[in-house]
Amino acid sequence: MEKLGVVGFPSDWLIASQVDYKLVEDKLGIELVDVPIEEVTSLGVVDKGMAGAEKIYERLKEIIAKYELSGLTLRCFDLLSTVQNTGCIALSKLNDEGIPAACEGDIPALLTMLFCKRLTGCCGFQANPARIEMTDKGCRLLFAHCTIPLCMCKEHSYTTHFESGIGVAIHGELPLGDYTLVKMSGMLDRVFAEDVQLVANQYEANLCRTQVWLEGPASIADYLLHRPIANHHIILPGHHAAALKSLIGFE
Repeated sequence: MEKLGVVGFPSDWLIASQVDYKLVEDKLGIELVDVPIEEVTSLGVVDKGMAGAEKIYERLKEIIAKYELSGLTLRCFDLLSTVQNTGCIALSKLNDEGIPAACEGDIPALLTMLFCKRLTGCCGFQANPARIEMTDKGCRLLFAHCTIPLCMCKEHSYTTHFESGIGVAIHGELPLGDYTLVKMSGMLDRVFAEDVQLVANQYEANLCRTQVWLEGPASIADYLLHRPIANHHIILPGHHAAALKSLIGFE
């Protein structure tokens, strides 16, 4: 049976990020394995630059081997006050290697990324909606996060983590064009998937470091404002909404 790791619990502020472990096993054939966050924080304070970020990556690779995991989600904000660096580089590198790796202990995001990888070979970009603008043709949506698989980027640079101002985070610039916005629910009874266009990259200091503008139908804005599955969504290259709904099989 495929095993995914939950390194620490979902971050306290997340909504709809818990799942029923038995339901995941029975419905998806996936075992969720709890891994104490101390297996990472026991590193102690590391170098606050790239060398420290690489140590976090190396520790996560050790955890993956130890528990025989095919992916994981990390309660990454706990690292800020303990090892004093971020998981942004580590999660980026794992996703580049085809190992789904989600932020903030978000289990439904991890499961969504696993299905994205199964369909396309790419785990996708986990991000938060930051702004919504209505247009004559539909809506424009700004999504942002501090890590992204570098394989999705046409160029990138390194900066600090937004909320803490420490460690290493990634500002990525993505190719414009066809993408899919997708998220499955923690109850495993609902999936949102919509084909969108990535129309612009930007950088502002007061947001998470990779920032992209998507365009899509007005129904996406209605969904995000009135009945969202959660905050984190996955942005996947290509138009795959119908295929993802069929693969995940909730609707």
